[in-house]
Amino acid sequence: MKNILLLFLFLSITTGAQNQRFTYNYQFIPDSTNVSDVKSEMMNLDVSKSGSKFYSYMVYRSDSLMKIDLERQMASSGSINVKSDDRKGLVRYTVSKKYPKYEVFLHNRILRDQYNVSEERPMIWKITSEKLKIGEWSAQKAETDFAGRHWYAWFTTDIPIQDGPYKFHGLPGLIVKMEDKTLSHRFTLQAVQNISSIPEEIFGTNEIPVNAKQYSKLLKDYESDPTKGLKQMQMGGAIMIMKDGQNASMKNQEERIKERMKKDNNKIELENI
Repeated sequence: MKNILLLFLFLSITTGAQNQRFTYNYQFIPDSTNVSDVKSEMMNLDVSKSGSKFYSYMVYRSDSLMKIDLERQMASSGSINVKSDDRKGLVRYTVSKKYPKYEVFLHNRILRDQYNVSEERPMIWKITSEKLKIGEWSAQKAETDFAGRHWYAWFTTDIPIQDGPYKFHGLPGLIVKMEDKTLSHRFTLQAVQNISSIPEEIFGTNEIPVNAKQYSKLLKDYESDPTKGLKQMQMGGAIMIMKDGQNASMKNQEERIKERMKKDNNKIELENI
């Protein structure tokens, strides 16, 4: 029965009859000083003939529902009310890859701006002889160093796609499990299914293309002054400076954001460039 399933999956992929969705359970530890606090997010890797999209299922679902609700509010009352608890999900970034060259792009927002970040670092693998059964899949181990972490990957040639979760790709089969040496970040394949189409609106609109070096500087600027965009409100060419009471409130908000950043010190990429 399994051989028939694998043959069907292989034919679906090679003929392009169906798009494929690979769902991973992503477990991660945001704060290295609190390793008992393990977060979890279901992530989709949607694959077509032209490339793949990797994104949080929960974020996509909540954003889609919120969009429908806001459109309904606007149609009925002419105004909208965005609730702070409407947006769910922990992983806000997304990743896309373009086949056949496997060009990799990170899609992420900093304040109001949405960025499309081209990834230029090569993915260099060392394939080992170690093999393991993971779920239904016969897998083989590989290792790589990427963005400040040492990673272990388990790939299966049963699924002939050289792709995987996040930015990882380039092995002789789909990555079914991926974890870093510290076990701070772990992806495990949970489900495989055919889908009729891949969502188009995952990455947002009006993206600003930047390279990794430019994006790294933008991140550093934001982390040093996370409320800069709120302090200065532009109207036309003029800049409106906040009043004293507003500045005090903004300072409190900045302190809260920086405190939250301190607890998000164990990112999947320890080195941005």
